[in-house]
Amino acid sequence: MTVPVRTALARAVSVDAGTFAAEHWSRTPLLSRAKQLPRPFDDLLSPDEVDELVADRALRSPFFRTVREGGGLPLPTRTVTAGARRIGDLVDAEALAAQYADGATLVLQSVHRMHPPVARFCRELAAELGHPTQCNAYLTPGGRHQGFDYHHDTHDVFVLQVSGRKRWIVYEPVVRLPLASQPQAGAHLVPTGAEPLLDVELEAGDALYLPRGYVHAALTTDEDSVHLTVGVLSTTWHDVLTDVVGLAGQDEAFRDALPVQPAARLGELLPAFLRRTADWLDALPVEEVERAAGRRLARSVPVEPVSLLATTAAVRSLSNATPLRPRGGLATTVRRDGDQVVLTAPGRTVRLPGFTEPALRRLLDAPCAPADLPGLDEPSALVLARRMLREGVVLPA
Repeated sequence: MTVPVRTALARAVSVDAGTFAAEHWSRTPLLSRAKQLPRPFDDLLSPDEVDELVADRALRSPFFRTVREGGGLPLPTRTVTAGARRIGDLVDAEALAAQYADGATLVLQSVHRMHPPVARFCRELAAELGHPTQCNAYLTPGGRHQGFDYHHDTHDVFVLQVSGRKRWIVYEPVVRLPLASQPQAGAHLVPTGAEPLLDVELEAGDALYLPRGYVHAALTTDEDSVHLTVGVLSTTWHDVLTDVVGLAGQDEAFRDALPVQPAARLGELLPAFLRRTADWLDALPVEEVERAAGRRLARSVPVEPVSLLATTAAVRSLSNATPLRPRGGLATTVRRDGDQVVLTAPGRTVRLPGFTEPALRRLLDAPCAPADLPGLDEPSALVLARRMLREGVVLPA
């Protein structure tokens, strides 16, 4: 029986992608119960894996911190020796356990950088949304404990309840769509007498989407709670405008200094400046804006890491039937330059004979084997595939 493919977004929301984009993205919260979703989230980070991270691995600051009732606690760290070097910021599991027993929340920061299942999920979600993602894990003991005060995030979040229960109280935004420079926290964000928009308990397998700006706080019930918060660092039109303004430096008029003692004449200077700016924007080629925004968007999906041993083995044992796939998140361009085809990727430029262009584009398009490459005999297909493996452009499937 064929198992249907579940995308990262489909695992986190109970509506289809089109409905999510039209009705919820950056606008309204969405609560999705476990029974409406394909599967629980313990495959991303289980309680046992949390224990392994804390007790068995060399977890270092700032990849963890502890908080209680809105305030940070002293870092539970210890000093160890690695080779000839003393390292003083490793987690002290016993001190951490004591803080946790006293009601502290453990925050595992940037889990997408240290736990492969979460990294893969975040990379897939970023590819679907077209915006960068990150992930923290939060572990709070049962007993009505609260890690953080009321606050709003300056990025959208998907809350994925892994185990236990947690109560979420959500209010309407005080600042709609806040920028990264506009964080706020504190009870003053909740107007006196205001009714919450949501007051719900998340159980294992439930998910909650909160657009940036919605004021919220979370506290445990009688059960310990483990949840993942996947943050979406949305690219905004403000970001695009910031990038576009950077292009103004190419125009000599905008590089000119304001006159001597400009404050005294600012009122008379600004109208002409604004007209000149409007004319410049009106004449700006769309292609230049697209390139400027494209450079930012190209960084939305993190580049998939290269598995050292697996890739080395694939290079050595490569055959005509070896399955290969494009490397996730790697921004590449292919162009002709005379009788050559030029592949450009971050940090490298590869020149190849022009007749390899159809085969190269096939390699970069979707999973395939050297035997599938058009226009090349078997030895040439193996040479091209081996070169792309060594360049880190494709990976063993």
